[in-house]
Amino acid sequence: MQASGAGAFTIVHVLGNVLGPIFVYASSLIAVSMILASGLSFLGLGVKPPEPEWGLMLNTLRTAIYVQPWVAALPGAMIFVTSIAFNLLSDGLRSALDNKE
Repeated sequence: MQASGAGAFTIVHVLGNVLGPIFVYASSLIAVSMILASGLSFLGLGVKPPEPEWGLMLNTLRTAIYVQPWVAALPGAMIFVTSIAFNLLSDGLRSALDNKE
């Protein structure tokens, strides 16, 4: 930008307009990456068994679905609640950082 003759104020102004969508996009990617990581771990492509991870917990508790369905559903419910929370955070950031009035 400075090669075109723009001053420091113009660079800061453009940076201020770009940071909002970057934060919104990054916070929405957190939910997507969390769901993808849990899915891969459920399939056995994630972390190894000593490490706690929701997808691995779902895979381990798959056999207990008939005996204790509420215990087997808890990791899936937590994945759902956390992804919804990050999506709501992303939506709130989008509406808060919207420059149009």
